[in-house]
This record gives sequence, structure tokens and C-alpha cells, in this order.
Amino acid sequence: EIRTLFEKKGCNWWEDTLSDPESWKSITSQMTDEEFWDIHSNLKAGLVDFARTNLKTQRLREGYSAPEIRAAESVLDPNILTIGFARRFATYKRATLLFRDLDRLAAIVNNPERPVQFVFAGKAHPADDGGKKLIQLIYRVAQREEFKNKIVFVENYDIGVARHLYHGVDVWMNNPTRPLEASGTSGEKVPPNGGVNFSVRDGWWDEAYDGKNGWAIGEEVTSPDPKIQDEFDSFSIYSLIENQIAPIYYRQNEKGISEDWMKMVRDSIETVCPTYSTFRMVQDYTNKFYRKAAENGHRMEADNYASSRELSNWKERIRNYWPSVEAKEVEYQHPSGFQITVGDEFQVSSKVHLGEIKPEEVMVEAYIRATSGADVPDTSKLTEAKPLGDGWYEFSGTVQAIDSGSYQFNVRVIPFHPALVQKHELRLTCWA
Repeated sequence: EIRTLFEKKGCNWWEDTLSDPESWKSITSQMTDEEFWDIHSNLKAGLVDFARTNLKTQRLREGYSAPEIRAAESVLDPNILTIGFARRFATYKRATLLFRDLDRLAAIVNNPERPVQFVFAGKAHPADDGGKKLIQLIYRVAQREEFKNKIVFVENYDIGVARHLYHGVDVWMNNPTRPLEASGTSGEKVPPNGGVNFSVRDGWWDEAYDGKNGWAIGEEVTSPDPKIQDEFDSFSIYSLIENQIAPIYYRQNEKGISEDWMKMVRDSIETVCPTYSTFRMVQDYTNKFYRKAAENGHRMEADNYASSRELSNWKERIRNYWPSVEAKEVEYQHPSGFQITVGDEFQVSSKVHLGEIKPEEVMVEAYIRATSGADVPDTSKLTEAKPLGDGWYEFSGTVQAIDSGSYQFNVRVIPFHPALVQKHELRLTCWA
């Protein structure tokens, strides 16, 4: 239904414009709150019906009483703010983080003015007893009187179950332990369907979150104590639902629509859909890797594989001579010594013995890494090679301090050839 709406507003699913933010803004600007909300409300009602049928089937199979089976037809309410959580139940995904303070959670779901309901789904690996226990805990909590009809676990998680959740939820919750999230693609499917992300800033959401297109759980600082981290993050979940998510959702006009909520839905669509999609991903793989690989293959095939043979001979020569490569006497010059201000540039040099290898056949880099090891290492090329005799050279260059903190510093030498696919292809490195 939403796809049909997008197409009416000019969306063509097979055009490159799907990766253009302005194209998505054009689509959302043409949608009225009413037509989008009507479609989303119908899809949400479909999720509720699906969850009821699923639960009824489960209770029939497990031998529940007739009143309990009929009660399955009353779970959830299509008019209530609905938060979804569905994924593989690995313990690091912290599926039960929501249940650390059941009294506070009960107050949230039973708020007379701004009630909230939760739909869970997922499976644990057959050998993952920890993941199974998480599912059991959710099931037990859902049976408690204060949570009846407000928390539902939909069994037999598969693509069909996931589809209903993506289509119908208002909010998609994701709270893994940082920094263990992988790509996190589940949340990327929600915005095109009108849902909004509510996630820890890890994986893709750390890149996509901009303060207007959803909510970020907890702080970016990670505690070394998992229990303390869980406490902080669960507190953040409760606070965000109580003070931001629910108030915005229920700030509805006479038509039952929250204009502020629809603004966030539009921001979510406009920022997530162009960038975080399979369409864009395949484009990137094609342009950054596959085409370059094909072009490189054609170059290697030319002239009866002349370039390929030349590169192979070069690799063999470099491997034979590499044992004689040596780097030493790393020095840097800065007026203030060790106290360097962010943005400052300073000179770095090192003496390097290459023997039979030519200076243009190596890359000499200043390698800088934070002592915590949490950042991405930074490298700067030392491009000036001054001959010293007997196969020795003094390589030097300029390095800029890009951030504050305490850093480790060294110089390394690696082979270089313009036809290498990536600079560590030969797996040869010499450290000073």
C-alpha cells in the first residue's frame, strides 16, 4: 500500500534517483499527513489481527481453556503506540533490557493518556540456551496481569512475521551491547513503511541518526561493567518513551494525527531511504569494486597478459629482497616537543634500508594510533626520499595532529606497485 502511494508521488524503484535525497524529499512533500496515516493505520490494524491469530493458534496448540483462547482476540489495540522488537535472540542483543524495572514498565504501558504496547518476535539458535531464556522471560512477563494484552510475543519468526511487524509498528526498538552490532539491517526496513527507529547508536544507526529522524538509546560512552551499562541504557529507554516518544505520538489534532510525529516520519524516510538500502548498497559494490575489478582484469589480460606477468615477476623480486629492508631512527620535529595542539603539523623522518629495492617500490608511512586502541589508526605518507648511500634513504614528510589524546607513533614500510589491488596485498611490512 505504501509502495503504491510512493509510486503515485513519482517514485520509480528502478531509477538511480532512489539514492538521491532530494528525490525522496519530493515524494514526502507530496504526501499529505492524512493519506499516509490512513495507510499506516490500516497496516497497523493488520499487524494486530496477525498477532491475535498467531497467539490464538499457539494457545489452541498448547491446550489453553476456551476463555483464554477467546482472550487472544483482545490482545493489542490498533489505536495505541506500538513498539516492535524482532531479531535473532543472541544474548548481546539484550532483548529483555526493557524488563529491568517492571514497575516502571507497567506504568508506561498502562498510562491512561499515553499507553504503549510492545510486539516481540524472534528465534534463538538451538544451541543458545541464553537466547532461549530471554524468550522465556518475555513470555512470562507477557502473562502477568499488568502486561496482559500490552506485551505480545509472536512465535515462529520468519520473513512473513517480520513483514507484518515492519509494516505495522510505529517504532522499531534495537538495543544491542555496544559495539557488537553488525550492519543492523532490520531497522533499515522500517522507515519506508512509516516507522521510526529507536536504537542504540551502533552499527548503521550511529551513522544515520541525526537527532530528528528517530531516537538514540543511551550515551555513546561504554561502561566496562555490563550491569552498569544495562542500567544506564534501560533508564534511557524508559525516559525516552515517557518524555519524548509517547508525548509526540499522542500530540494529535482533531483528525487523530500528530503533525510532529509525521514530521519525524518524513525526516526518517528522507534520511534513511536514499542511503540505507539494498539499491544503494549494490550500486556501491558495483561502482567501487566490481567495475574496478573488471577493469583491472581487462588490463591484466591485455597484450597476452603482459601486465600480469610483469606484476608477478615484481612480487617475486620484492619477496626475495624484502628480508634486507630495515627502518630505524624515527624522529619528529615540533617547537613544543611532546605537547602538540590539534591541527598542528610536524615533520617526521626515518632512515630506511632498501638494498636492491627502489624507493618508488615502497610506501613509507607514519602510523598513529590512540593508546586506547578504540579509534581508527591514521597514516601519513613520508614521500621525500633522500639517498644516504649503501641502500639507505631518509624518508620524511609532514604529519597533522587530527585529534586530542595520548597516541602511539611509529613508521612502517610496505611494498608499493600501482597495479596492486590493495596496499597490503603482499602481506609484507617492516616496522621501525
